[in-house]
Amino acid sequence: MTGVTADPTFTFVGSLSASFSFNPAMITSLQTTALQLKDKSISLQKAKKDLAVQIKKLYYGILLQEAALSFQQDNLDNLNYTLENTRKAYEDGNVPQLSLLQLQTQIASISTELDKSKDAIETQKRTLAFLIGEENVLEPLNLVDNLPKDYNDDLSKYTLNSALKSSFDLISNSINKEIMDIQIKSIKDSMYFPSLSLSVSYTPTIADITNSWSGTNYSDNGKISASLFFDLSNLLPNSSMNTNLKKLDNTQNQLMSVDDTLRKNIIISYTNSIESIKHAKKQIQLSKDNIELAQKTYSLTSLSYENGDISFSDLKSAQLSLSNANLSLLQAEYEYLSSYLDLQNQCTQ
Repeated sequence: MTGVTADPTFTFVGSLSASFSFNPAMITSLQTTALQLKDKSISLQKAKKDLAVQIKKLYYGILLQEAALSFQQDNLDNLNYTLENTRKAYEDGNVPQLSLLQLQTQIASISTELDKSKDAIETQKRTLAFLIGEENVLEPLNLVDNLPKDYNDDLSKYTLNSALKSSFDLISNSINKEIMDIQIKSIKDSMYFPSLSLSVSYTPTIADITNSWSGTNYSDNGKISASLFFDLSNLLPNSSMNTNLKKLDNTQNQLMSVDDTLRKNIIISYTNSIESIKHAKKQIQLSKDNIELAQKTYSLTSLSYENGDISFSDLKSAQLSLSNANLSLLQAEYEYLSSYLDLQNQCTQ
């Protein structure tokens, strides 16, 4: 008896396919994404710039408050000097005890206010330390800069044109208008241009695989197909495409209106900064003149009070006039510095 054997056979089938669809709107969508990222970058730059200005204002504000503290200390020293002379006059019987007590009360009140001012300055210094990124905000912060000696900066380099060119708001609005243009173009491309679809498939086959690979058959099949698709419903007046197009047109018109408003606001803000700087310069000079007069008046009044020629209310009035004159100078200097920083912020990037 003769035996019969058969070699086992195997068949291997592979499959590889790829497809691709294209419409001109795909390109415009990529452009939109890039512009949106650019707009976010502009917003971040604006936020950093505005924060830097606020930190500078806080910095100068602390310097001015320290200068005010120095004026308060000078007033206290003057009153203490007056107190010594008044006490001697009281001991000689030239000044009533009430005048001495009133002056002591006034000195105690000013000392209390001086301590409160010191605490307020330390609190603001801790805030400044936090904003500038100091690790230990409780550690005393020493300010190394000084207040300007004169307030006569050249403003000619800060022009309205530079303010308009440097406006992040205008730049951002311009980007948004460009995005709207691209989105409108994208919808129109989708409406009037067909979509192209490509499809490729490849199917290799190895049949009758035996242990000896004899009799193996190899074949490969594949196909390529292309199709164009055009949706006529998009051309209908009330189609979703046309509705979206109308919405984008309205948004675009609004952005044009916003652009006009932003320009007007920049002009107003720029003009206000220039006028504020000019006004502050005049007030600084007037305040310096007033301080000189108030100081002379206080010196004469203090001498008269020590001699018992005038009342305590007269001395207090002279002291208040001197304090107000110093305060007016500091307020004018802060107005100048604040407006100047705003002008710099407006005209530079």
